Amino acid sequence: MANLKSGNYSASAKSMKNQLKVDMQVKNGKITDLNVDLGGAKGFEKVAKKLANEVIEKQGDEIDAVTGASATSRAVKVATRKALKQADPSITDDLSLKNGEFIGTGRGHGGEIAIKVTTDNNKIKDVKVIKQSESPSVGDYAMKKIPAEIVKQQTLDVDTITGATVTSEAIITAANRAIAQAGDEVSWNLKPFTKTPAPAKDITADIAIAGGGLSGLALAAFAVKRGLKPVVIEKNDQVGGSFRYAAGAFAISGSKKLQAKKMDNDLEELLQWVKDLSKDSDKKPDMDFVEYISSQSGKTFDELLEIAKAKPQFDLRMPYHAAGFAPGGKIADIYYDFILANGGKVITSTKVTDILTSNGKITGLKAENESGSFTVTAPNVVITTGGASYNKKALLEKNEPKLKNIHLFNEANLGNTGDGYDFLKRLGAKFYGDDVYKNAELDFAPIFHITYANEPDYSKAFAINSEGKRFTNETPFSFLNLTNALYHEGSSKYWLIYDGKDIDPEFKKKLDAAKQDPFTIEKSSSIKELAEKIGVNPTNFQDTFNDYQRACDEGNDKFGRSQNQMSKFDGKQGYYAVYVMPGSWGTMGGVEINREFQVKKEDGTYFDNLYAIGEMSTSRLFSEHYMIGFSLADYTTEARLLADKLSN
Repeated sequence: MANLKSGNYSASAKSMKNQLKVDMQVKNGKITDLNVDLGGAKGFEKVAKKLANEVIEKQGDEIDAVTGASATSRAVKVATRKALKQADPSITDDLSLKNGEFIGTGRGHGGEIAIKVTTDNNKIKDVKVIKQSESPSVGDYAMKKIPAEIVKQQTLDVDTITGATVTSEAIITAANRAIAQAGDEVSWNLKPFTKTPAPAKDITADIAIAGGGLSGLALAAFAVKRGLKPVVIEKNDQVGGSFRYAAGAFAISGSKKLQAKKMDNDLEELLQWVKDLSKDSDKKPDMDFVEYISSQSGKTFDELLEIAKAKPQFDLRMPYHAAGFAPGGKIADIYYDFILANGGKVITSTKVTDILTSNGKITGLKAENESGSFTVTAPNVVITTGGASYNKKALLEKNEPKLKNIHLFNEANLGNTGDGYDFLKRLGAKFYGDDVYKNAELDFAPIFHITYANEPDYSKAFAINSEGKRFTNETPFSFLNLTNALYHEGSSKYWLIYDGKDIDPEFKKKLDAAKQDPFTIEKSSSIKELAEKIGVNPTNFQDTFNDYQRACDEGNDKFGRSQNQMSKFDGKQGYYAVYVMPGSWGTMGGVEINREFQVKKEDGTYFDNLYAIGEMSTSRLFSEHYMIGFSLADYTTEARLLADKLSN
């Protein structure tokens, strides 16, 4: 770059979730300094420094991407090229491409995504996903939309799909790697991308719904079936929210369809299970409300089958039945299509910013998107914005202070930022104030790509904290309670300790193939060496191991684990320490409501026509322990009952 003019130059480029900025200094025709501003992104500081040093070393943007930081690497390259063009306006983009078919890969949620890009006559003629193992219906929209936009607009600078960010970035990374084989991928990132924003036009409706996750979509679907005209406002590019990640299991009672297949739950047994699960929790569910919702859930499920034109397809046995007919993402799409086909509206890529009032009466919602601001005027307003997984950490830590120490793996949709909390609080709504994370299964290092469909068995392992000590029964009343035990222990690190003979064969293959690391998996033929590898006190760990072995022999575990779930280690296939994190599917808490789902005011009265259902108002339904299948059953039933009320 011999013609670079001395000076300071700045330029920005899109990273995975934010804008990245470079500040470049040029003296005597040389790049002498480059600073990378990550735009608030955390965890990539070392990557940014490495990339900046390489730009200086190579005197240009032809730098190597850092493994595991493809979006950051690409953004640094693109922003650097922009800065270089300021320093030397004679630099031009090279949009020539070799003709042919080129394969690129990126790392998605479920593993590698492979893209085939076909080029001809300096054009991107086709982009196809040829290999993927993403969760059903989660990344489908991204895998369809992003390749189409690359071809249509002839650029790699396409936007990710909010609600499917990881899948989106994997596709974009794969496309960049493919184009890099045919030409200069940086130039193809500098071609402008035009996003068609949702319209910003004032609307009137029968029901204004803030949030297009499970409860919002269910309400709108049941509402259109009753002749109402709802409008759903969803800030993600695709509907469904965290529901898209769900297995689709409903824990219900009174379904005629399930009774015919002997997959229904007895109501009293179902309620007793809730009581038993909640015995050790300071946060108690309102059993009258739980009974009311559960008693209506069978009718809800049967009507949902009617809407979906489906039959029950599976039955998870917990000790209760959790039945379903499709994964959550598929059900979300069914709701969406049904709403649009029957006169409802769903506006995506749009954020609700406030609840509208006039003379003390709720009149609608205010929303905004890239086109501007607009209002949805309606006689009934329902808040279904989901939980507060990503924007209310202080609230959650107030109720469980030990969370400050914990490496929690948040599986909720990135849109769960507690928006409804903010505008309901401004309005004077009353909150329970006992919000907690919705406990999921344990989570493993991302390289293992563990989902609900391939969750490994850890009933024969025992858990240790950062001090090398065991602290709980690893096979509690509900396996999800193990996650809560990690929440309450408050350790900065946790591992599951396995004997090689007791690991699922498929999971063991993944463990043996992985590079050993204390935050992934370590393996040893001795407990002492294993302790050293993961950095825990070897004496504590050896004592813990000896106590566990003794409990296996005597059948008397001090943490209450039953003998049939104890398996003595023999070490013949090695000892494994697998790093785990307590997982979370969302939050439980929110705003207070009554049986009519009306939002309570701080003065103890209720808003006439303002309602909240779903994760926005869950404290009456759950203790601190989540129960698989109950959120789908409860939130959908709330939606049906509210649709009944608003249609009468």
